[in-house]
Amino acid sequence: MDFLPENLQTVLQNPTFAYLQTTTQDQLASKLSNLRTMVLQPYIIEPVSSFLASYSSTMPDLLSLFLLAIIILVSIKILDYAYRVVMFWVTLAFRLVFWGSILGLGWYVYRVGIENASRDVGWLWGLIYGFVGDFQEKSKIAAAAYENAPK
Repeated sequence: MDFLPENLQTVLQNPTFAYLQTTTQDQLASKLSNLRTMVLQPYIIEPVSSFLASYSSTMPDLLSLFLLAIIILVSIKILDYAYRVVMFWVTLAFRLVFWGSILGLGWYVYRVGIENASRDVGWLWGLIYGFVGDFQEKSKIAAAAYENAPK
């Protein structure tokens, strides 16, 4: 106790402090034993032990349940890790395709010029518009044929 400051040494050497320290330990031990005999034993330990004893032939033992819980937790962690790995690669692939198409489009415009690129975009827009218009026309014809079909 030489390393403690002087005012703490006097407090720790005081007989009142020593009395409180021993009394607290004794009281704590008596309170805990009282808690076990008055609360834990009749309300928790005995009902659980009687329940486990009555269903011991049909219920698995506690170690099996504990191992099952651990196996389930480890499996969930492994599945979470696998999900994260797969999502990383899928996201990486989508990003590579996106930025690759942006760079490819920029390279194409650089190579052919803005005027030729805009003419090609107009041609592509007309092609898509024609396919969409044809699809809408055919779907209207199919819907009208379905409506006029005998029921």
